[in-house]
Amino acid sequence: MREANPLAAAADLTRHRCVPCRGDTPPLPPDQVTALAAALPRWQVMEGRRLRRTYRFRDFASGLMLVDRIGALAAEEDHHPDLLLAWGRVEVTLWTHVIGGLTENDFIVAAKTEQLAEGAPGRRPDKA
Repeated sequence: MREANPLAAAADLTRHRCVPCRGDTPPLPPDQVTALAAALPRWQVMEGRRLRRTYRFRDFASGLMLVDRIGALAAEEDHHPDLLLAWGRVEVTLWTHVIGGLTENDFIVAAKTEQLAEGAPGRRPDKA
């Protein structure tokens, strides 16, 4: 059972590893998506099928450093987000491509991405 505190729940997600998914794996039902999304309040659930988060940076090189770190995480977890790098921002979009929806793997990688982004050099604070 997941903890009710979103920060604790996000920390719980970071202790998990992604598990391989097959084409017959069902996407998470909406109630589970909502529950897991509560642990990642700065991530948007898009159409119930994708997670998205934008990080802002003072320059291009700082964003590139985060993209490199996310790339290493993706290789380690064997779960690969779509990454958009532009001057001053990095956009991360997650979903399980093989099923066209969300699995717990997406939330695990999102939570670990949050850890990587915390205190990243050149990162701008989130807007309130």
